[in-house]
Amino acid sequence: MKYPTPKPFVERELRLSGKFSNEMLINISNLDEPIKTKIVTQYYDDSNYNLLKNGIALRKRSEKKSTLLELKIDRGLGKSLEWASDITKNNSQDFIHYNFKGLPCEGTLKEKRLVPQRFPFQKIVKQSNEVFQTDVLRTKWTVTYKDSIFTICFDEGKILCQTREQLINEIEIEIQRDENNLLLEFFGNLWAKLPKSFYQGRSKALRGFEFRANQKLTFQVLKKPKTISAISFKKIRTELLSSIAVLDYFSCLFCENGGKSSVNCLRNSLLEMKTLLLFGFKKSSIFNKKQLRSIIKNIHRMEMIISPTEKKRNIRHIVNIFQLYKSHTDLLLSLHNFAETLNKFSGLKR
Repeated sequence: MKYPTPKPFVERELRLSGKFSNEMLINISNLDEPIKTKIVTQYYDDSNYNLLKNGIALRKRSEKKSTLLELKIDRGLGKSLEWASDITKNNSQDFIHYNFKGLPCEGTLKEKRLVPQRFPFQKIVKQSNEVFQTDVLRTKWTVTYKDSIFTICFDEGKILCQTREQLINEIEIEIQRDENNLLLEFFGNLWAKLPKSFYQGRSKALRGFEFRANQKLTFQVLKKPKTISAISFKKIRTELLSSIAVLDYFSCLFCENGGKSSVNCLRNSLLEMKTLLLFGFKKSSIFNKKQLRSIIKNIHRMEMIISPTEKKRNIRHIVNIFQLYKSHTDLLLSLHNFAETLNKFSGLKR
């Protein structure tokens, strides 16, 4: 039987990591009565983790009495495309072959340029086995902010891999309705009430993959960019989004480890971002100079906080973790705002 091509659900969400509790969230806002749900999710991939390395999550999610097979493709800046197939009636312990009407075929994904043309998607999926699973208790509230509606999800639980486990304690803010593009504003207001937390750019899928593979992602070093007049706006936007993704990764990793890892990688990423902004956008009159100055200031603040060489009386200074959280979150939110400004500029389509 031939099914119609399924349409994805376009998801936009931002996350906060910290040490949260239900009482803490209830006290900071007039939240509705929460809904609690136990969610167990198994993530699948081949032995080389080719799906997760390419920002693709294939997972089986069990919630209450239903089971969904889900395909999720990361699109950057908190956006993703998601398809779901209800497999409650034919669920089994073994991995189920990729043949459900709710998920797109390989040809559709390549036609829409959602996976690389030479990526053997179907073959990888058929060779996949469970890599790790997450087991969380999700507490969910719905919040109206101005004319927008958001869902706040508090997840507490574990990433489980073989005999090891890693704790999950985070908040996800998901869009239900946001015609006026207020997500970043709402996120910033919520974060201001939770100062001992930081913007979390690393998904559960990425953290689980690295936990299982015991390795960190690698990134290609960007070349020194030309001025904006010498290359297309579309290309410089692509380079900017790529730089944000790299900075997001190393900065989040640095926060998660309490300022004890990836110092050189984070420093290099900050330098690359600063170079791209100054060479690519400073001389252009079409972009908001106030936004650029704000980002550069945030980069300088983070560079000062992470400096590992400053010593006093031969005692190395310890990173102030809460200053790091604030610097990191301020910087990433300002970059998200700047990227949204670029998306609204019609010249970037050239």
